[in-house]
Amino acid sequence: MSMTGQAQTSADRVADEPVSLVPPIVGRVVAEPKHSGGIHWGPLVRQWWTFIAIEQTERIIKESKTRNQLGGPFFRDWADTVSVYHFDNWNDGGKIFTSYVAHPAMGATAQAIFWQNNDNVRYAEQDFRSAAYRKALLQAFAFATVDAVLWKLGPLSESSIGNVGLPVKWWDRDCKALGIPCVARTGVSDMVMNEVGGTVMTIGFQWLDKHLQKRIESRFQNRYLINTTRMLTYPPQSLANICSIPGSLVSG
Repeated sequence: MSMTGQAQTSADRVADEPVSLVPPIVGRVVAEPKHSGGIHWGPLVRQWWTFIAIEQTERIIKESKTRNQLGGPFFRDWADTVSVYHFDNWNDGGKIFTSYVAHPAMGATAQAIFWQNNDNVRYAEQDFRSAAYRKALLQAFAFATVDAVLWKLGPLSESSIGNVGLPVKWWDRDCKALGIPCVARTGVSDMVMNEVGGTVMTIGFQWLDKHLQKRIESRFQNRYLINTTRMLTYPPQSLANICSIPGSLVSG
């Protein structure tokens, strides 16, 4: 699969195939990809775990507060963090860009991973009249919801790695007894915006692919230009393709 290609509209890429960054050799015979007609759960889960690993690595590298909380008993701190999670709060204190752009982009990437492993739609263009397309949207929405909840509360989540929301300072832990405002550092906004905003992004990027990217590819033959515009018109799909590289190296 091309690292910059869009899986659901290009029939010359198959799940977990080695990535090529150069134009194909003229005259090379390429076998027609085999379609199972279903969802490839094995590659899907591997690519999803790769995506989670990338996200957590970024957190550990960029956030000193996450690194500072890596010590201590893992399971007890994880359980304590989940136990004080504010499900009654919408805003988790994050920046507007993080909550309403970055997290929807995470959801769109999770959906792109699902989409590129679903043979029912991965080679089809956007068509709301298609029952298979509408079903895939709902399935991708559900998959992004699971991803969002596990990202906040699961075993490889913000709750378990970095213990986001667990009171660290004594005055935070005893805020009620001290009669001072208790600051809620967790909320449900990201659990909702990941799949809702992610689905909006998915629909929008697929629209760009159908109405803009196809025009570009019909007018230009330069492979590097096409790959660049593919990345720009569908960034979540480009990241989803990167997540398929480890599986390609193993299977190849």
